Amino acid sequence: MRFKELIAKGKFTLVASLPANNLDLAKAALAGGAEALKVHLNLRHRASGNTLGDFKANRQFLEDLIKLAGGTPVGLVPGGEEAFITEEELAELENLGVDFFSSYAGHLPAFMMQSRRLSKMVAIDHGYTQNTLDAVRDSEIDILEASIMAADQYGKPLRYDDLLTYSDIVKKTAKPVLIPTQKKILPSETAALFKAGCKALMIGAIVAGDGSPGDWEKTSAAFRKAIAAL
Repeated sequence: MRFKELIAKGKFTLVASLPANNLDLAKAALAGGAEALKVHLNLRHRASGNTLGDFKANRQFLEDLIKLAGGTPVGLVPGGEEAFITEEELAELENLGVDFFSSYAGHLPAFMMQSRRLSKMVAIDHGYTQNTLDAVRDSEIDILEASIMAADQYGKPLRYDDLLTYSDIVKKTAKPVLIPTQKKILPSETAALFKAGCKALMIGAIVAGDGSPGDWEKTSAAFRKAIAAL
């Protein structure tokens, strides 16, 4: 199933955002119950501190990851503020079988939104405004990533005002909203995100660690169990 269909049709979806381009981490996340995988290119991963190489350096990894994942959607952050894939590399990604891309709106080249094969997950950051939400509502974005925490909030506990903010974003944009674990969200708090109207949770290094397959499988399984109980 395509990523955008999985998010739209599913009750609440578990996505694993891997801190390193490592097949053992991917296997662990899948074994724990992740329903989609996301990896990165061309940037320094903020939560883990890892530096990820360019498309050429990661092409074989992406091919191996897609094969490993089978029918599980694989997505890609194609770059960041300083570097991004080219239009030619976008065409190669589409042919490889990558299912979706993910990027902050402020880093995203306009040509990426012209893709007809990839689902479009676009992130807003802590600088968003109500005007941003109005524009998102009328946009071609398939899934909105509410990556709205400032850097000094990373790893802190989830608070009720965060839930109110997420709920506001859901209602104002009318888009399927995915929440990344910028804060140290607990499996038991999945129900609160679901009640706020969110459609997916994306776990990352802040809750699962930055390199242990055992930790990734254990964390994925804990969130999968919480989601199954919704």
